[in-house]
Amino acid sequence: MPLMRRHLRIADTQDLWARLRSPGRHEAADRVLNLSEGGVAIVGGELDVGAIVSFELSGPREFRFAGLAEVAHSSKRATGLRFLDADASSAREIEDLIATLIRRQLLESSASTTPGLYLG
Repeated sequence: MPLMRRHLRIADTQDLWARLRSPGRHEAADRVLNLSEGGVAIVGGELDVGAIVSFELSGPREFRFAGLAEVAHSSKRATGLRFLDADASSAREIEDLIATLIRRQLLESSASTTPGLYLG
């Protein structure tokens, strides 16, 4: 049976960064691997599963999103965070960013397969 996700996620996140703050961890910017309305996966981390961390996401067009998250999974390669305190306004910001990234991805893939299509 295929894995069913509760939220649509986008992996076209090369211009998104996450800052995490937790006890015993130096604050650092980590690259975002994927993003959904429910959480984010970042490069590295090695945090304790179940730990609560504060985070800030930053990205294109002055995008900023901050709050608390629970560490859902963590390894040397990646850490998954589940958002805990996203209100309706914050959820809309995430939805809008995901929709923008999906549109950009579709346009770029169309441009590469459609002769004469220019995105400039």
